[in-house]
Amino acid sequence: MTQLTRRWPAEWETHKATWMAWPCRTEIWTNGLEKAQLAFAEVANTIADYEPLFMLVKPEHKAFATKKLSSSVTLVEMAIDDSWTRDTAPIWIEENGQAVALDFQFNAWGNKFSPYGNDAKVAENIIKYTGCQSRKFDMVLEGGAVHSNGKGILLTTKECLLNPNRNPSLTQQQIEAVLLEQFGAERVVWLDKGVAGDVDTDGHIDNIACFVDEDLVISQNCDKLSENYSIYEENRAILKEHNIKLVEISEPEARYEDGLRAPLSYINFYIANDAIIMPSFGCKQDDEAKSVLTDLFPRRSVHQIDANEILVGGGGIHCITMQQPKI
Repeated sequence: MTQLTRRWPAEWETHKATWMAWPCRTEIWTNGLEKAQLAFAEVANTIADYEPLFMLVKPEHKAFATKKLSSSVTLVEMAIDDSWTRDTAPIWIEENGQAVALDFQFNAWGNKFSPYGNDAKVAENIIKYTGCQSRKFDMVLEGGAVHSNGKGILLTTKECLLNPNRNPSLTQQQIEAVLLEQFGAERVVWLDKGVAGDVDTDGHIDNIACFVDEDLVISQNCDKLSENYSIYEENRAILKEHNIKLVEISEPEARYEDGLRAPLSYINFYIANDAIIMPSFGCKQDDEAKSVLTDLFPRRSVHQIDANEILVGGGGIHCITMQQPKI
């Protein structure tokens, strides 16, 4: 019998395309829907200079999207509720040399936003559009909750995956078993929490730590007055236990909304073909963050894009993008 080989390619491996969705949930964009759409357009147009980009769009928004997007962006009309394709699109893995799209359940980050019935079908609809092989699962999992080094290690947080609003009937061991099997991984590194204030996603990994090489993770650091100080300290210890090297960026200066720290993060960047698309926030740490990523990815062009209007909706650049690896 042929042995099954399965893995989730790292984000820095070659992409076939990137998937995004045009902002449409009016109530979350408190500065106005158009400002959000223009911010998404800047991200999409930058990525489209480096690889094919597919933009999901509601029919009523197609005309405006066409005006603001590069002619190289492919618009795909689809019923959607929101615009976070990192969490609604399928996750493509490599299986015996073929691309397979994993279609997990989506429940709007623990039923936080409604309606979400259309978004729950986005992965299935993308799979139909691309015609790729796929598998469907009963387990709730968002793409922003897990990260891969492409060599058998997955990174996640307990705060998210073990939250009772996701899979209350599953234990940590049962969730880990699914991850190991379906992603062809050898181990899962469980950090405890995501960044302070990331209440919408319950601590997604892509806001606090990600692999930049197979044995190197990037995260942030801060002074002892930050709400994130103890979180970063614990995460350092966990990564050290797993013999994973760590490089850090100073976190953006604190910003508060209704007394709660906003989850600004430089870790929420996207690795495209030959490019890095990273956030700026108008903070004094912006230049340092760009310098660190430029040093880490010397063969890629680093583009720093104002992510404040994306942050308004509760996420960042990585949250609005999903890579389809070239397999």
